[in-house]
Amino acid sequence: MFNRPGPRLVDALEWLFSAVHGVPEAAPHRFPCEWLPPSSSLPRDEASAAAGGSPEEEAAAEQKAIADIEEAHACAVRAGKLQYTDPATGYSVFTQLASSRRGYCCGSGCRHCVYGHENVKPERRVALRRPITCEIGG
Repeated sequence: MFNRPGPRLVDALEWLFSAVHGVPEAAPHRFPCEWLPPSSSLPRDEASAAAGGSPEEEAAAEQKAIADIEEAHACAVRAGKLQYTDPATGYSVFTQLASSRRGYCCGSGCRHCVYGHENVKPERRVALRRPITCEIGG
């Protein structure tokens, strides 16, 4: 026999159609969702790149983002924290203290891996940046 979709599935499909086609009024009025302005959906660096900045502006923005990461990481390490919040994305990131406390490279390509990504698969390792570490004051 054939099972017909329930009303929630139909609502979800109508909402998906409205989201894909950018037509909020096509979404079911009772569907629990919130429409946000497009600019809030992009992290700061992607928003500036989407604005079509020059290569020099993009390079300067990337250098600033890296400097912000280094500063946030160094502050967390000085405070003895195992994680910090990425300034651009708001994601939680492990510090080099967490990496060294683990005792080995987990193979995930962590940003602050003190083991130089030794257990990351070679085909993935080529796409990763060099790990960012800082001096640990004693």
